[in-house]
Amino acid sequence: MGKLVLEAILARLDALEIAVLGCSRRRLMKTDLAKEEGTSTRTVDRRWRVEGKLPPPDDIINGRLYWWSDSIERHRKRGKADTDTAEARAKRNPRLKAPKPRPSPET
Repeated sequence: MGKLVLEAILARLDALEIAVLGCSRRRLMKTDLAKEEGTSTRTVDRRWRVEGKLPPPDDIINGRLYWWSDSIERHRKRGKADTDTAEARAKRNPRLKAPKPRPSPET
């Protein structure tokens, strides 16, 4: 009985999410993202997170990283319109610019 009620609630929740968001939300792990993109979990963890191709994880549970599917989509849409490069970061923050060369001591 309880399982049927839970399944009915989840079906209604999926229907609401589809109506509001256009698709149902899913919680994704590194392995899910790697399978979707056809790459390894190490690429997801070591490259994509460092390069900013992924938003910060929505949840960290027992050291495992989780993202909601809609936050990934928002980040991808925003990333295509505004790519964050090293030059763009340097323009925003003057401390990231290369220091001016020091004059050599005259002998």
